[in-house]
Amino acid sequence: MALTDALIAGLHMTFAALWTGSVLFVTVAVVPTALDGRIDSEPLAAIAGRFKLITRASVLVTLLTGAHQAATGYTVDGLLSTPQGHLVVSMVVLWLVLAGLSEVGAARLTDGTQRQKVRTPAANARPFFLAGSLVALLLLLNAGALGTPL
Repeated sequence: MALTDALIAGLHMTFAALWTGSVLFVTVAVVPTALDGRIDSEPLAAIAGRFKLITRASVLVTLLTGAHQAATGYTVDGLLSTPQGHLVVSMVVLWLVLAGLSEVGAARLTDGTQRQKVRTPAANARPFFLAGSLVALLLLLNAGALGTPL
């Protein structure tokens, strides 16, 4: 493996782990705390803002690094006709779903924080973060399968 390929793979994995971990953290720690009213609106908005930054940076970096990896490691036929290719394609689909769920969840989480609300925004964001957590786990399982020779 060339140094460039190793750096790209490392960046890809780092941002994928940061993003999926952030989704899981917001789901299990931040949203329940807001639902209980144990966090004020200002810190909740700050956490959601940082989550949006992590999501957007991760989407960009994983898109670019994943495209490089796919372009150098697969042909179109290989993506559509091999088990490894199917895992790559399913990863892209899951990635798109997670990007959408992350954006909508973060937007719902901050909707109302300007009016000092936390419980309602958390309740509105919860389904998106629960679904996002499921997708994040599926992405991690998919990555594990992709890293295992079939």
